[in-house]
Amino acid sequence: MDSNLNCLVSNCSYNKTGYCYASHIKVEGFEATVTPETYCESFVDKSNANFTSSTSPDNLTNTQNISCSAKNCTYNIQGACNANHVLINLKNAVCDTFRLKH
Repeated sequence: MDSNLNCLVSNCSYNKTGYCYASHIKVEGFEATVTPETYCESFVDKSNANFTSSTSPDNLTNTQNISCSAKNCTYNIQGACNANHVLINLKNAVCDTFRLKH
């Protein structure tokens, strides 16, 4: 199964062809109970960035490089994401992988 982080936020500096190339990302939403209450804190708008991220396949962000403060998400294990695949959505850079713990 793909463990990479897919990102649909085309105006993020770390997004290259739909994949995230940040060395580490942080998903925020401590009290989130629904997806729109989460967001990628690592988002950097291309228009404000003064760097270019690497496009080497070795630099892809994977789910082991994701910290998460969404304590109500079923994939949050002690502040780390344990989902096999994560998707950051185009609208407001929310984490579409968020699932409320039952």
